[in-house]
This record gives sequence, structure tokens and C-alpha cells, in this order.
Amino acid sequence: MRVKQELINMPDQSLRFSRVGLNTFWTDLHRHSQLQLTWIEQGEGVRLLGDSTEPFESGDLVLVGSDLPHAWLSKCADAVSPSVACVLQFSRALFERESLPELSALQSVAVLARRGLLITGETHALVVQRLRTLQDVDPLGRLVGLIDILRLLSLRPADLIPIASTTTFAPKTKEQVRRIDRVVQWIHDHLGEPLSTTEAATIAHVTPAAFSRFFRRETGKLYTQYVNDLRCAQACVLLRNTSRPIASIASDCGFGTTSHFNRCFMERMQTTPRFYRHRR
Repeated sequence: MRVKQELINMPDQSLRFSRVGLNTFWTDLHRHSQLQLTWIEQGEGVRLLGDSTEPFESGDLVLVGSDLPHAWLSKCADAVSPSVACVLQFSRALFERESLPELSALQSVAVLARRGLLITGETHALVVQRLRTLQDVDPLGRLVGLIDILRLLSLRPADLIPIASTTTFAPKTKEQVRRIDRVVQWIHDHLGEPLSTTEAATIAHVTPAAFSRFFRRETGKLYTQYVNDLRCAQACVLLRNTSRPIASIASDCGFGTTSHFNRCFMERMQTTPRFYRHRR
């Protein structure tokens, strides 16, 4: 899935607040210079952020750092409920205003957010409470609310869990991304099919011997790890949203055998698919 550069123009304001309701979340993997706070009021799916591929559910609250690739995907044929999200985007220049030196104390939050932050614990409840009030206030009130949210984040770093494993997601030139774009798009388009390293290497126009190094350099993950992470995340969505047999889900997500699926799922989720489904 190609990372698109999104341009967000906010010439007369420091932030943009929106509340969106869709049948499914299904956007391109993208990045922008603004930081972004996303609260999933309702919805389930797969969250892509940096080199992380994880399932999300209602209540998911994440601070996305500047230029960090991200997407929330909930495309599922069996989904019956709409997806709703609150999104708060703001410029990193907010921390650098000389006229408001007090805001420099919040710079640590922006630094931590370079890997993306899952907001948990008491901070989650407090931030969600603030977000609920922003829809009906004027622009100045929203700015005050944003500063208060950032203050809360800075006060409780233990509630902020890094998501991506690295901060090295700076935009690349078209020449640098072209080959990996083709491979990642192919993986997403054919996730339920056999995805051999040899075929992936052909798509990337590198030799099979060089492909593993190439893929890890570009994505931060081994090829099989990336594929199985994405397959397990999609399986989580189907386990939550459907009552289909586990063997059927394993097959549709690209696992050759149920035993292989169970092993990969246990490694990532620390539980079996059956227990994961029943605990929801």
C-alpha cells in the first residue's frame, strides 16, 4: 500500500477537528506534517502505523506523530455497524510559538509521538472526555481543549504506549519508494493467496537472494513477519465481526493450515483464535 503525502492546509487556524461516520474505514496509507489524535468511537479493523499492523476496536485512541504513515482499515464484507471516528489534527509549530513559551513544555509529547502512541489508562478516559466536548465549541475553545489534552498526555507518560518499533519513517524520493510500493500493494491485494518470496522479488525487480535485505531495509520487518502480521490482524477482524469457522478464516487470510494459523496467532496475540473470539 503506497504511502501518500497528504497536504493539510490550515492557513487561519492551529488545528482541524472532524467527526466522521462511514460504513467502513478504507483509506490509503498516508502521512502529513501535522500531528493527529484519532479516537475510534465505533468500529473494528486493522490499524497500520509505521511498521505496526494491529487490530483496533471501539475506543482506540492514538496520537500519530508528524510524517508517520498511518491508516485505519475496517473493510469487512460482514460488517453491519457504521464506523465513527473523531480526528484532531494540529501543526507541530504549535510548540514553537515564541509568544507562548509555556507550550514548549509539551514538546516531549511530540517527540514521543514519532513512533505513534496508544493512549491508555486514566489518561484515555480523560482525553475522551475532552474530545466529546470539542464538537460543539468555537475555534478558540477547541484550541484551549487541545492544549489541555496535550497537558494531560505530558503528565502521564506511563499511559502512553509506543506503537511503531522505530522513528525512521521520513518521506523518501519516488525512486526509493517505487519498488517497495509495488510489493506492498501486491501483498495487500493478494493476502489470501500464497505469497512466495520469489514472486515478491520479481515484483521488486531484485534477486531472490537480495530480496530479504531489501524488504527489511524498506519496511523494518522481515517479509514473512510483515505478511503474517497483516494476516493475523485481518483474522482478528473476522473473529470479532463474524461467526465463521476458524478454519475458514485461516484459509481466507492466507494460512495453508489451521495449525500454522494457530501458531502465528498465538505468537502475536498471546492467546488462541478460539479464546480470542469468545472473550469478546
